[in-house]
Amino acid sequence: MAFHAVIGMATKQVDSINKNLNDNRWAGTLFSFGGLFFLLLNTVSESLYPNFSVLNNSFSDMAAIGTRTTVIEETAIFGVAIPWIVGAYYLFRNTGKRGLMIVNVLPGIGFLLAGLSPENVNLVIHSVGALVAFPFGAAASILSYRLIRSDFRYLSLALGTLTVAATLVTFLGQKIVGPCGDCVGKTPGYVQSLTQLGLGLGGWEAMIVYPLLIWLIGFGSYLSVAVNST
Repeated sequence: MAFHAVIGMATKQVDSINKNLNDNRWAGTLFSFGGLFFLLLNTVSESLYPNFSVLNNSFSDMAAIGTRTTVIEETAIFGVAIPWIVGAYYLFRNTGKRGLMIVNVLPGIGFLLAGLSPENVNLVIHSVGALVAFPFGAAASILSYRLIRSDFRYLSLALGTLTVAATLVTFLGQKIVGPCGDCVGKTPGYVQSLTQLGLGLGGWEAMIVYPLLIWLIGFGSYLSVAVNST
């Protein structure tokens, strides 16, 4: 009886490990696909958007309703948001780590909100989506340090920290450098301030989003081949 009980427990444990491995691979595939899909379509949008400038134009400009790149950029946003949400669910659904699941699902929900409400449809909802996606995306990257068993965990920590820093500059830039005295009235104050800080609105937003995408692709690749991370 005792022997059969031990065999039964061992079998259940093996089944649980195999299930987690399968979930990790699904999550990894979804994460990598979402990050690569956005990068590729976003590059197409930048090429087609009239007079696109990394300094002056944000990703949101390309997704605005009525532009030449609306469909492409909206598809890119949904293409990273949905795989991020589903991938996070697969990664943590059998681990009991509900808090980590929420942190990792929220960035996808934020991108989804931003995509569902372009900046020239409802700027408030669009901005709320960004405020959810960026900080929680950074948190997911930083917290993945505890899940990764390779040296990639250090890069994850650095990428998350970079996103945090760029997010603070983007949303607090005007408080850092103050208003642009000779250009008040021409453009919004926060845009003027970000321009004074060197990279402009588009550049600073890229410093938020690209580290998240690099992490998402890298973490996805890691999950696809790792023995067990969660």
